[in-house]
Amino acid sequence: MTPLQNRIRDALNKQPDGMTVGQLVLTVRGSPEAIRKALSRMGDSYIDRWIKEGWNFSAVHCLVAVPEDCPRP
Repeated sequence: MTPLQNRIRDALNKQPDGMTVGQLVLTVRGSPEAIRKALSRMGDSYIDRWIKEGWNFSAVHCLVAVPEDCPRP
């Protein structure tokens, strides 16, 4: 894990309803491109839904809640 991915994971853990890239930029202090790249490489993040912001749609990213006793595949 990179330091940026750790900061993103911490931010998403505090917001169980998810965050957009724009919200993550303000929270973890990274560029939108770096955050998008980090999210695409995180195996425990996913797009939960899309919200309309002005004329565009933004993805809301969440973390997968893996149970402690989940067996490995």
